[in-house]
Amino acid sequence: MVAKYTHQANSPLLKGLAHHKEAMIHSLLRLWHTPLSTWITLAAIAIALSLPASLHLFLKNLKSLTDDKREVPTISLFIKQGVSEKQARDQAELLRELSEIDKVVLIPKDVALKDFRKITGFAEAIETLDENPLPHVLVVTPHLKLLGDPENDMKRLARKLESYSEVDIVQMDIEWVQRLRGILRITERVILIISILLGMTVLLVIGNTIRLNIENRKEEIEVSKLIGATTAYIRRPFLYTGIWYGLFGGIISLVLVHLALMFLVTPVNELAVLYGSNFTINGLGIKNTLYILLVSSLLGLIGAWLAVGKHLRNA
Repeated sequence: MVAKYTHQANSPLLKGLAHHKEAMIHSLLRLWHTPLSTWITLAAIAIALSLPASLHLFLKNLKSLTDDKREVPTISLFIKQGVSEKQARDQAELLRELSEIDKVVLIPKDVALKDFRKITGFAEAIETLDENPLPHVLVVTPHLKLLGDPENDMKRLARKLESYSEVDIVQMDIEWVQRLRGILRITERVILIISILLGMTVLLVIGNTIRLNIENRKEEIEVSKLIGATTAYIRRPFLYTGIWYGLFGGIISLVLVHLALMFLVTPVNELAVLYGSNFTINGLGIKNTLYILLVSSLLGLIGAWLAVGKHLRNA
């Protein structure tokens, strides 16, 4: 029994795990015993990470605005003069049966004329006309699946609607979608560039911090080399220090982002109510939260690896 235990204790796997555990605890205790420098470094990392996270959250909520059915581009069908309101209603019922169409709203010419009077202020001029010059209008709302390729899908549907004999003019409301998608593409690239630059900033901050730690422990490292410490053994505590910096900095950045989010929830909800919208701010979610923590820890590991590698090469 004693021999079996001794064999397990001397196994390379258990030795490696013990060394990693020792390095983790040792690096964490060093951060704990230097609170001022630790918090200054963590604050710099958290601020650098919170900006791209906030921009990503802003873009995510901006995209969610386009998921509202009210924001789907519409197609206006101007019915030919001479077509009665009943015929226009029958045409609307026929269009509702199409799989590509989600909703059809009929605007009778009398209702359109009343709205025109209110908007333009030409009520007296309109009274001089013998008959209503405005046509019946059908406002067609496509299904959301058309947003996959809005321009081509909308044009295809418009050509189909033009084939109906009662339809005189087809007008698409798609320009705003094209503009919005263009703005979102530019925003995504700007956020990507900012994220890369701030990621490099985190690397520099952690790398410089690890470099200073190495300088402060230079004599200790030299003594370890003299008693036979391997390069991996010397590097390991600094790598875990970098991981701790990245992980804790990522956690603090998430706290900052969520505090800012809570600060904005009330005014955004009040603005949404004024516009008659059900829009609410969405958070990062579990997936994005874990992704940020993973990336921040990885940045810490890379920064520490580069700093330690440079020192070992120059030693």
